[in-house]
Amino acid sequence: MSIKLKLVKTLSYSGIVSANHKQPYVTVEDQMIAMKAVSTGYFEIVKEPVSDESTGQVDNKEEPETPKHTKSSIKKLSADEQRALIEELGGDPDKTNNEEERIELILASQGE
Repeated sequence: MSIKLKLVKTLSYSGIVSANHKQPYVTVEDQMIAMKAVSTGYFEIVKEPVSDESTGQVDNKEEPETPKHTKSSIKKLSADEQRALIEELGGDPDKTNNEEERIELILASQGE
């Protein structure tokens, strides 16, 4: 399954994926890569493909979709990525003492 990401909050990013202001959309095949990119705070998941601005077509933007994280997918993230994800979901990572508490907070923050 392809997942389309859009670069936000910066002009360029190079890390787990790369994008810039001229080509802000990236398509990835792996949900784990998408989650890691979103957890950086520089990408959003886009539901529908968005036309390239250089074509002059009107963008049909959809609301960004926050991926649902599972316990096993969260365990694959580093501690810093877990903390960033907690902040993204509106939680306070400083209230957690270990990985298990971070995982529980992430799952609770997304309603699981």
